Amino acid sequence: MDTDRELQYGPGMRVQRLGEAAFLLAAIFSQDVRFAYVTFALTALQALSPRWVPIARVVARLVRFRGEHRIGDLYFDLRGVRGACVLSVVVQLIGLALVEAGQPVTGFMVLTVPTASFLMAPTLGFCAGCWFYVLGRDWLARHGWLKGGFDDFSDITVDGENPRHQPELRP
Repeated sequence: MDTDRELQYGPGMRVQRLGEAAFLLAAIFSQDVRFAYVTFALTALQALSPRWVPIARVVARLVRFRGEHRIGDLYFDLRGVRGACVLSVVVQLIGLALVEAGQPVTGFMVLTVPTASFLMAPTLGFCAGCWFYVLGRDWLARHGWLKGGFDDFSDITVDGENPRHQPELRP
């Protein structure tokens, strides 16, 4: 099994994001912060390595990528995943700290931000953490503090042409 390919194009990462959102929703509606710690741990693992996704790996083993892609699979940027997860960890840490400091309403309101992003990523294809990461990376590159360019990406075709560099994909 090509793990990167399965995580890149298969349904595993979508299920991972929905699982993380489910734990945060359970925390918000039950007012039990322990559920949020599960999502915090899952996100922290991805901040260390975008391949440390236990839910996505299980799904990738059970449901293989069949070569058909979705419009949301335009590219895969491992640094983007890490950057988004680092930002999410920071926001979750602030929310959890507020809850533990005796400000549960404010803390759970802060936790709604990553919850919304975790719900939008697999359903709408928009990840707020990825957007903020790319925005910050571009700002740093424009100001000369970071080298511009792309790493760890791969495009897929959308217009129906057969990609020569990715024969396993069917338009």
